[in-house]
Amino acid sequence: MQPLDLSLAALPADRLEPATTGFDFDGVIADTVEAFLRIACEDYGHCGISAEDITSFCVEDCLPMERNTLVAIFDHITFEPLACGLKPMAGAAQVLRDLSLCGRVTIVTARPDPQPVEDWLAHTCGAAACAKIQVLAVGDHDDKERFIRKAGLSAFIDDRAETCLALKRRGIDARVFAQPWNRSPHGLPTLRGWDDISRLLL
Repeated sequence: MQPLDLSLAALPADRLEPATTGFDFDGVIADTVEAFLRIACEDYGHCGISAEDITSFCVEDCLPMERNTLVAIFDHITFEPLACGLKPMAGAAQVLRDLSLCGRVTIVTARPDPQPVEDWLAHTCGAAACAKIQVLAVGDHDDKERFIRKAGLSAFIDDRAETCLALKRRGIDARVFAQPWNRSPHGLPTLRGWDDISRLLL
């Protein structure tokens, strides 16, 4: 019997290296849409909306809500993720814990402040895993590349197809995390959930 070859050359062609792969937070790690829809219904009376109705990353383009209501909901989720009951995407917490055992995990988010994300991660994944997770708060969807490169990453997973396309043009291996708002053809690899991510990274 031939010995098992564990070299990188033996890995599948689309395999990602954990140490050089980064993650977006909202819509990839955190189930922001579930929180948004729940708060919209319970606090503002906008019930009967589903995730499938959010066909654009800019929710103003597809949901019949006033801008001040949208801002209030997103501010609640952004600055108080624990208080608003923000949940992880299915499988995300376990895979992040597993990845943290291999080394540093890097999250690059368009959120303006890393602290609420770090607090949420400590609660969701545990303090030991959180100690190995680096959160880079960019404050702008279009400025992620600079932080991705500074962190030494060569691959990135995001639910915003426009971000992935821009990164791909700059030579970064960008993968789209499937959501209703990124179903238009974009030509990039699509990940259907954290089972897909686990297979690529672990």
